[in-house]
Amino acid sequence: MNSKAYHTAQRQSIAGILLIFISSLYKLVKIFWAMGAYLLLSGPSKTTLIYTGIGLVVLMGLTLIYSYVYYLKFIFYIDYEREEFVLEKGIFSTENSAIPFDKIQQVYFKRSILQRVINVYTLVIDTAGSNQQEVEIQAISENDAYRLSEILLKAKSEKVEANQIDKKRVEAEDREIWTHKVGILSLLKIGISTNYLRGLSLVVAFVMGIYNRANTYFKDRLDHVEVYVDQFSGMLQSIGYSALLFVLLLILSIGITIIEVFIKYYGLKVRQTREKLEVEMGLKTNTKVSLQPRRLQLMRIITNPVQQRLNLYEAQISLSSSENELQKNKIKIPGLGKQIVEKIKSFLYSKSSHTNFKTVFKPDNLLLFRKILLSMLPVLVFLYAWYFTNFVDFKLWAVLTLVGVYILIAITLQILAFRARKLIFTEDFLQKKKGFWNKTEETLQLFKIQSISVQQPIWYRRRNLVNVVFHTAGGDLKFYAVSKDILQYINYVLYKAEVSKRNWM
Repeated sequence: MNSKAYHTAQRQSIAGILLIFISSLYKLVKIFWAMGAYLLLSGPSKTTLIYTGIGLVVLMGLTLIYSYVYYLKFIFYIDYEREEFVLEKGIFSTENSAIPFDKIQQVYFKRSILQRVINVYTLVIDTAGSNQQEVEIQAISENDAYRLSEILLKAKSEKVEANQIDKKRVEAEDREIWTHKVGILSLLKIGISTNYLRGLSLVVAFVMGIYNRANTYFKDRLDHVEVYVDQFSGMLQSIGYSALLFVLLLILSIGITIIEVFIKYYGLKVRQTREKLEVEMGLKTNTKVSLQPRRLQLMRIITNPVQQRLNLYEAQISLSSSENELQKNKIKIPGLGKQIVEKIKSFLYSKSSHTNFKTVFKPDNLLLFRKILLSMLPVLVFLYAWYFTNFVDFKLWAVLTLVGVYILIAITLQILAFRARKLIFTEDFLQKKKGFWNKTEETLQLFKIQSISVQQPIWYRRRNLVNVVFHTAGGDLKFYAVSKDILQYINYVLYKAEVSKRNWM
């Protein structure tokens, strides 16, 4: 007998009772832990401990009853006539959510450590782009999770019923084309090679610490040259302690970064089938996302010279979302080799043409002048602190040396970063490149641009410059201080977006 899958009320896996129970106990512990700690430290009497134990048993019993009732009241089903996914939950007040198929942005899975132990999944139905929040089913079996995900995604794209899905066609679409796994060694390389900003800040702190120590040590003792000689060993000892502290802090900083990388990206696997790209990652919370090309809005490829040498790139895939949910709908995939990046691009942009038509725009030198002026603000703050307050107690020669070195480095970095900025138009793509150290390449398809903002501040008018912002449902692409010659290409972009018949999400 053929029947429509999930057309009647469904409940979560029976293991969901345990998940709800443990989650509820955890919330209670977070609320009352201070009271419990005070009770234990105050030296309670035997009677108090007995009554406290009885209270805890009663509380756990009530929590278990609550978990069971909540499990019974949590139901979901698919309304094929109205083309909606419906979820009802709540004990004291009932919440009813009905999500139209065409509002479903993506369906993906999450698993905490506890969920992996009891072998259940959290199914997340993301309705980004609408006013609704995402919907979660926190305890669903693996079979139901994959099946429900397949049905909802098919329903969104094709509006078909579950029993009309050709099993052989689904199996063909799900057949693996290639898989890329990021190993432990690659995660270690990512953790080490993305820590340079922290390292630089520690170096600055290290130099400042050395100077302050030396200045304190020799303060009021600099009248005779002999003092320098007699106390030279003391200064070396002070510098040695600072150097040791610097090394320890640097190692600690790198270690923290490596731990963060392992927690976020352990077990990272990218798998491509004929219809979708699957991304799975996470140690504490394992997340699995299925991505189809039509949902892609904006793609960023990020690397730095060290990672480039190690053949490590990070892909950031932005999906369509509401304005306050942009960060949540950005899928970050680090540890990719250049060949894998090209494979992902080829899959996500398979229907776009690649021609020799290419026009490159660069920002005006006015932007460089502005960036250099902004980079000089720390110098002004430092000089003010040194001259008008006692917050910075440096000699004049030290101040001039520090300021001179900073200005030289700041101007050099701004010039290199300025030269790296480019905006490239092709027949079907818009691409922005930026960054001297952290090199970023942003790419979007022209037909997915929702609108374009062109602004011309007063100080731009004499030089015929404008600021341009390309708006998409997955974020904005901005380019500042560019010649007004770009306007004819903006008209071309608007034309391409208008005449395209392809779905943008």
